[in-house]
Amino acid sequence: MGRETHNLGIPCRFIVLLIAILCVIPQAVANDLVILPGDVYIEITEDSAGFDLYIKVKEHLGSVLITESSADPEKRADSFAFRARNYNRVNGDERRILDGEFLDPERELFFLVDSTPEPNELLGLAFRIHVPYRLSYGYPWSREGEIEVGRGTWLNIRTFEKPFADYDGPWMDNPFVLSMKEMPLPTVVETQPASENEVGDIQEAIELIAELISSSGGEVDVVIVVDATDSMKDDLEYVKDSLVPLLRDRIENFESLRIGLVQYRDYKEAFLTRTSPFVESLNEFQRELDQISASGGRDVPEAVNEGIYTGLTEFNWSAPKKILIQLGDAPGHDEPRGAITPDLVKNEASRLGVSVFSIRLPNNPRNP
Repeated sequence: MGRETHNLGIPCRFIVLLIAILCVIPQAVANDLVILPGDVYIEITEDSAGFDLYIKVKEHLGSVLITESSADPEKRADSFAFRARNYNRVNGDERRILDGEFLDPERELFFLVDSTPEPNELLGLAFRIHVPYRLSYGYPWSREGEIEVGRGTWLNIRTFEKPFADYDGPWMDNPFVLSMKEMPLPTVVETQPASENEVGDIQEAIELIAELISSSGGEVDVVIVVDATDSMKDDLEYVKDSLVPLLRDRIENFESLRIGLVQYRDYKEAFLTRTSPFVESLNEFQRELDQISASGGRDVPEAVNEGIYTGLTEFNWSAPKKILIQLGDAPGHDEPRGAITPDLVKNEASRLGVSVFSIRLPNNPRNP
């Protein structure tokens, strides 16, 4: 999938990396119990405490259950099914059969199970499971605990021929890791009309940034807003090495160029946003870029809205042409964790006359 400009406030869809574990099952059934990359995707919703996992329905696929992953290298015991700590409207009422009997709903064990497909615009018909970022597993009489779900977390889609995750029939494990690549979304996050842009890798992203700046000409103020979490480590090294050299030849005829920098991470990280003021020299801007270090970023969403809002409000914009370019590999929080909302960002950009371009990079599988 390509990288692209991104619409703030629209749910973000992701492909997940899957590894099927095959077992001795009749071929027709086995084929339908294997989850392939095109059979599943994740959608980040307004509930910032988790995401929705969609799994394509097949003829012999009657239910799905999220469990500990048999591919987890730290696993030393049989796998447990994961549970949500609280009821949710997506699959909080789904029932589960264990040892031939329905589990008592009054025990309020909110397993991540689904036997009730629903229409889906991408998959046709799909199971839908809401996965909180914090999950429970196990029981006091055996082993129990909680995990925090984020990039690099191993989970497992256990598929069943029968509904209600009934083991009295064929079933199969499909471990997956949250190393994700964004699916295409439309471009609408800007204050002035522009054509949709898609990029396939960090090199094309840098080319796009250079093109957005160089096509402005004349007198320009530019703020670059970058995700400085750990998953961006390799991409940021490329930005440091390539952006300024690419810009040098393209701005020779500019009357003036002021360029500033904002780094953002997330709440409960070492910092939320960090600002480097406008400079008029690309050498000075290179020195600011070289100071960036990537760290943190435990869950999937990051403080994208906060980073853009900082870029809008902490610079003395004065040039006739004003551009803010945000670069990252994760969505913002659809449900605000602080005072900054997508509408607040859009209104401030409109008030200041700043064109905002947001470029999304797929998560780099080499990083957590």
